[in-house]
Amino acid sequence: MFSWIKNLFSPRLYPMNIIHIHKKNILRNIEYLQSLQPNSFLFPVLKSNAYGHGIKQMVKILSKIDVPYVVVDSYPEYQIVKKYSNKQILIIGETLPDNYRKFDFSRTTFAVYNIQVLEALGKLGKRVRIHIFINTGMNREGVDNDTLTNFLEICQQYKNIEVEGVMSHLYGADGIELISDLDKEIGGEKTSVEKQVELFKKMYYQILEYGFAPLRRHIGNSAGLFKIKEDFFNARRPGLAMYGYNPLNLEDPLYTKGKELRPALSITSRIISLHEVWPGEGVSYGHTHRFQDREIVGTIPFGYAEGLSRLASSKILFTIGKKSVQQIGTICMNLCSFLADDRLEIGDEIEIISCNPKNKNTLMSLAEASQTIPYECLIRFEKGMRREII
Repeated sequence: MFSWIKNLFSPRLYPMNIIHIHKKNILRNIEYLQSLQPNSFLFPVLKSNAYGHGIKQMVKILSKIDVPYVVVDSYPEYQIVKKYSNKQILIIGETLPDNYRKFDFSRTTFAVYNIQVLEALGKLGKRVRIHIFINTGMNREGVDNDTLTNFLEICQQYKNIEVEGVMSHLYGADGIELISDLDKEIGGEKTSVEKQVELFKKMYYQILEYGFAPLRRHIGNSAGLFKIKEDFFNARRPGLAMYGYNPLNLEDPLYTKGKELRPALSITSRIISLHEVWPGEGVSYGHTHRFQDREIVGTIPFGYAEGLSRLASSKILFTIGKKSVQQIGTICMNLCSFLADDRLEIGDEIEIISCNPKNKNTLMSLAEASQTIPYECLIRFEKGMRREII
């Protein structure tokens, strides 16, 4: 009550930079991804601040979507979901053993990667639901095939632990796989996805032999959604694809299926400065951009602290109205400049990232200019920036 009254009389802050989350595109992407695997559940992945889209905003968008879990990485992310949603939460990250007691076990399921975490949860004495994370080839984490028996024997000792699911992660589904002579010698003419699926099934049936009855089976990430069709897997974990970006390599035969996705994020800022410059002058640190003619330089309060990479300096475009403008000079911590004209005024809106794939200022173009992947560009966008659902 008091917080409502406080908000009522508090002055509204109008931010310069806004991340816009396009609700209809998120819902459209989910509907499309579900159509690819109609008999499978989707577990939306909201880790890393929902790939930069904002966990709070995403759980609001997902509020009326029937999903068994939303997936997060850490306790702070879990707290946000718990505050703004009543959905069940799958934690796929690890934490220190003493931290597990802080979770609400009635709403939380844990991915368990090793015996140490298993024992920490078992010793809590409370009913705990887990998904056994098995290592099928990524080799970062997970229960290995040769240690699974020991893991299961220890798991049997803890009657409070319910094995609700089995999961793993694909390491090569988003790339073009060329089967080498060595691959043929050790695994036959199979792709990495096929080999991982084969090992998953072998380990899953071993889990059944120990008396466990896991309800959920999932290995597919966004790329795996397009490549794994069999009904053995009854859940998928869409991340990048849910946010509207094609997870497949351009040369992949299935690439065109990802073209149905619609990016759900756009970013706008406001012009804070306009300067007239003359031939021979430059702009920003080092004057890496020098002018041949009389020009107008515009500046916006958006730099590498807000999410742009310095590697993208002078390589990206922004949009004002329907016109593209060139970003120029070194991108600074909280500022960057662009080629403006005499018609612009301080306070005018400028679009940094467009959600229209046909425009030249897309996230994918930023990723290319930054010499990185769209995942990294998305999570760079500053967490404290205003995010609005539209």
